Amino acid sequence: MERYSKQRELILNVLKSRNDHPTAEMLYKDILKIMPTIGIATVYRNLSALCESGQILKIETKQGESDRFDGNIKPHLHFQCLECNAIQDIFLNDKENIELKDKLKEFANIINAEITDSKILLKGRCEKCKDKK
Repeated sequence: MERYSKQRELILNVLKSRNDHPTAEMLYKDILKIMPTIGIATVYRNLSALCESGQILKIETKQGESDRFDGNIKPHLHFQCLECNAIQDIFLNDKENIELKDKLKEFANIINAEITDSKILLKGRCEKCKDKK
């Protein structure tokens, strides 16, 4: 059983209160305003534990960049802009979710595998950046 920690609860609540997808460092700056004694290592350790327990999502971004975190664990996709690095949520309706799961099963069948989980990160240029060129 997971032990209660007021630091972990604070980190979870701060992350869930945000609509963006912050890095650990961004969360740390926010949390310091509330709990000035917390260390960055504590934030990283608790984010890892929250990911392992399924309470938050970790979004692994392009190489050399910090991972991002999402407090919304409802099924959804992510889109990362390759220009400004913003990450946006893409929510599908029930019918679209079923169609996506079916398509993923088809892909798995090609290699005679079974999918137990998926994390889809689409990459490209966001609405603001695509017209800049």
